[in-house]
Amino acid sequence: MDRTKAGNKIMALFIQAARRYHALEKIPVKSGLKHDLYHSERHMLDRIGEHPEINVTEFARVAGITKGAVSQVVKKLETKGLVRRYKSGSNNKEVFLELTRTGRDAFSEHGRKNEETIRPLLQELRKYPDDKVEFLVSMLAWISEYLGKSAIQMKEKR
Repeated sequence: MDRTKAGNKIMALFIQAARRYHALEKIPVKSGLKHDLYHSERHMLDRIGEHPEINVTEFARVAGITKGAVSQVVKKLETKGLVRRYKSGSNNKEVFLELTRTGRDAFSEHGRKNEETIRPLLQELRKYPDDKVEFLVSMLAWISEYLGKSAIQMKEKR
């Protein structure tokens, strides 16, 4: 096997998959609510639902995004009646996020949709022995780590 050709093919397929995923994120999804939700909004809704007691600063750190990015998406979710911001009683500067009742319903529904979405992947993975699945996971983790380090290096060279 020509490792150079294989490496180039892996990166090309990864980039193609990343572009397709990026295109998917731009398509609003019917949510069963009054408003459709974009993927970034659905993901933010999930993170808020999964971390109900976390402040915005810590939330941004855990999510790996800036506080400004959190604020932009949260504004959209607030407008749609899915999230509300509140301040801690002990610290007026500390802002927390919580799902509204409608937001909790959307969070639950999105969980069900996620299970449906991942089902074909799980069926495909069942075709392979554990060691091949573990290898795939380790390669995707390596690619993610590599891209993260590459981004840092590129920013440092600017």
